[in-house]
Amino acid sequence: MHADQLTYARLYDQLLAYEGGALFGEVLRPWLAANDAERRWLETIARRPGRPIPPMAVEESWRLYALSRIIQLLQLSFAPPVAHPAWKIAPVSAEEYAAFLDGLGLQRVERDDFHPFHHEIVSVQPAVDDDDPPRVERIYWPGCMLGPLLISRAGCAIVAGRARVDPVRAARSTLYWAFARNHRPTTDLSAGWGSNSQWRTAFRRDYALDGALHYNAGAARHQPDADPGLGAAERDELLRHRCFITGTQRDDDRWPYDYTLTESA
Repeated sequence: MHADQLTYARLYDQLLAYEGGALFGEVLRPWLAANDAERRWLETIARRPGRPIPPMAVEESWRLYALSRIIQLLQLSFAPPVAHPAWKIAPVSAEEYAAFLDGLGLQRVERDDFHPFHHEIVSVQPAVDDDDPPRVERIYWPGCMLGPLLISRAGCAIVAGRARVDPVRAARSTLYWAFARNHRPTTDLSAGWGSNSQWRTAFRRDYALDGALHYNAGAARHQPDADPGLGAAERDELLRHRCFITGTQRDDDRWPYDYTLTESA
């Protein structure tokens, strides 16, 4: 664990241990008041220029990853309930979640038109027409950006034709670059490491810049053969959606972390 991650790691421990009924008032609000330096640091990241991708030190990427863990734990408040949750975190309201994001200077994003850059599929309702493209039916939690950098996608319920989206695969297959979900399996590059080492995980960086969307821009270079079991379409699907939505390959032992993609916004 790097020293810059300690404030998030301590908050993470507090979230796991808290058993009261006022998580925002007793834990999150005091944390925001005591850690205004995090908001100021995030402001520098939001303003940082690039050509086109802004540079980022590995320690800064670890720091953003630590923040992403906190955000994912809070998003559990809004996901569909499950009978036996692996994560048991005291809930926050939508207003409290928004206040936490605002307190860090993150910009909430709610888009009506479905796009995998901005939307994580949480649940799927099959459309009458099998060829209907996905459309957003409901937002479980809003997405958030830090300038051009995506911090978290919005969780959404969609309606889509079965030829476009397999309802089971899209909602239940392994979600990559994810740490905490109760309704589906997840994995990221922290998996398998010890309690200290796992924090030294790079944050996946997706940018919306100058009319282009850059997926996993922090990868050293695109390596299409990183997972030789995948074809080009399955590779792009896994990178863009962070899970399979139609692909029939095994979903629990893939290696998408060396893929990158740039497309028009």
